[in-house]
Amino acid sequence: MCIGFLCHDLHEGTYILGGTASYASLLASRLGLHTAVVTSVGKDFKFLDLFQKEGIELAIKPAPATTVFQNIYQDGSRSQYLLQRSATLLPADVPMHWRSAPVVKFCLIADEADLSLLHAFPGALIGATIQGWLRQWDRSGKISPKTINWELLQPVDIVFMSDADLPDPAAVLPALTKIVRLVVMTKGANGATVFQQNEAFSFPSFPVEEVDPTGAGDVFATAFLIHYDQTKDIALAAAYAHAAASIVVEHPGAKVPDKEEVEVRYQAYQHSFFG
Repeated sequence: MCIGFLCHDLHEGTYILGGTASYASLLASRLGLHTAVVTSVGKDFKFLDLFQKEGIELAIKPAPATTVFQNIYQDGSRSQYLLQRSATLLPADVPMHWRSAPVVKFCLIADEADLSLLHAFPGALIGATIQGWLRQWDRSGKISPKTINWELLQPVDIVFMSDADLPDPAAVLPALTKIVRLVVMTKGANGATVFQQNEAFSFPSFPVEEVDPTGAGDVFATAFLIHYDQTKDIALAAAYAHAAASIVVEHPGAKVPDKEEVEVRYQAYQHSFFG
């Protein structure tokens, strides 16, 4: 199950599908998992049919409008804006029969999940892409970094973050790795590092020609969580995640691979890096 906003990204004057929960749920469904999303959108959400066709169940908290992000690039730097935001998600927004879900992924983009939701899934393997808890915005919607009390993440089993999510990740990692069992830091084409207690394990990305990295980090995190749940092995989970993400970056737009594609690339990754 995924928790987070399905959103619109404003791109060249047109809304395209965005949101970590979008990519995560689509991948989980295409990997053959029964998938559901707790989210908040408005009646203006343009992509409802896609999720219905994929067989993804949605628990929607109504909002006046769907969340909208815009990225503005100038002189080689990016400014990100939150133009609209849907309603904050609370434990009451989760259907009771979903609270026994075995795997739950928090897919956060705009501080949309109240931290009390972390306690709503007893017995679940909980993963969290935490960038949405690390964002704040001003009256114009311009996004900037913020910090949180890391102790509040104690119910999380696996934290996923990019090396770009914090100004100084190295300063945060010692405290975070004492609280969370696994911390997975992605570094784009430079691979990923998994921090487990006092050890760090690095896993290279699968070498491909990058066309568009959109959605790759979200697919990586979801694939890692799913495969770790199945194998309890961080090396195999990282290999599976890199396999899935490498397919994404080879295509323009946010391509979400299917199970057969991922399995073929997964076998190739193991052959190349594990012998």
